Parts: sequence; C-alpha cells; structure tokens
Amino acid sequence: MYADRVVNCIGACQAPMLTIDGEMKVLEKGQIMQVMTDDPALAERVRAWAGENGHLVEEEHAVSGVTTLIMRKEAAVEAEPR
Repeated sequence: MYADRVVNCIGACQAPMLTIDGEMKVLEKGQIMQVMTDDPALAERVRAWAGENGHLVEEEHAVSGVTTLIMRKEAAVEAEPR
C-alpha cells in the first residue's frame, strides 16, 4: 500500500510518539501514514494513540521482529457501523 508519510522507528528512535504525531499532523484527512518499529511496546502505543485520535489502523504486519502499521488519518469515525 502506498503511504503519504513513512516513519521509521527501527532501532534508536528518539521521542517516537512526538515524531509520529507530528508527521500525522502534516497529512490531510484520509491520507496514509506507515510506521515501522522493532519495539512491541511502541506498536501497542501507536495502536492506542490511533484509536484515541480517530485514525484507522488499516493494516498491520510483523516480519522478522519489525511491526509495520498502516494508518489512515481521521478515518476511524467513518469506518464505524451506524
């Protein structure tokens, strides 16, 4: 899947949530961000953060210890059944 922004948090990544939040703010509603991390705790924080902020995690893959999350900005509310 094509991503409008990619955040690589593999290895040393200072203030990853600040970086992820800042990159998401640059995107327009509906655009895609990809986050890669080798830290399972960060992957969990990103999932929680996405839900709290109305972003939809569309895909998640874990290969060789690296988790890749594909998120659509402000799409979670639209995806909920009514």
